[in-house]
Amino acid sequence: MEVTNQEEPTSSGERIFVSVRLRPLNEKEIARNDVSDWECINDNTIIYRNNLSISERSVYPTAYTFDTVFGPDCSTRQVYEEGAKEVALAGVRGINSSVFAYGQTSSGKTYTMDGITEYTVADIYEYIERHQEREFVLKFSAMEIYNESVRDLLSTDTTPLRLLDDPERGTVVEKLSEETLRDWNHFKEHLSLCEAQRQIGETSLNETSSRSHQILRLVQLSVLL
Repeated sequence: MEVTNQEEPTSSGERIFVSVRLRPLNEKEIARNDVSDWECINDNTIIYRNNLSISERSVYPTAYTFDTVFGPDCSTRQVYEEGAKEVALAGVRGINSSVFAYGQTSSGKTYTMDGITEYTVADIYEYIERHQEREFVLKFSAMEIYNESVRDLLSTDTTPLRLLDDPERGTVVEKLSEETLRDWNHFKEHLSLCEAQRQIGETSLNETSSRSHQILRLVQLSVLL
């Protein structure tokens, strides 16, 4: 699973960091005596342990290097602290940032991003508590992209939403709900609503696979008191 982080821009443009997390074998794979095809050899490199011939190995690389690599034994907390925290908390400094996961079904994207989301919001509220000299407002919205349609996950209305091009804000989702968060518990309520409304289905690899893309957006506003 790749977690791609976009941080503040540099003189040459956006800064993008790519981390890879290798998931452990699941119960079915262990029962079949499967072995992992991938192995971390250091903090930045993974290798593909394949059965290619020597001539084929010259065509297909076996080692891949990324900004950060996490092995099967790494916790989601470690993935967050070392691979996403700095980017995720850039928003409290007034910088647009994003964290997203990419990978095949059953690779652990939802599991990892659920943890990163909760750790991020918890750290944001901790930051707010430490900076009483400012007043903060957090606004939350959530959408699902399924079969090329966009749906508001904070609304029971399943009508697809339109994408519009705004000359100042860029691409916007028309009529997307945006809720002002009161506290951590209020955020958890909205998160539970999103999970209940997401499209899931069974695949050969995952009985409850997320069949859609989910986008959570958190907008933070602050003023000096």
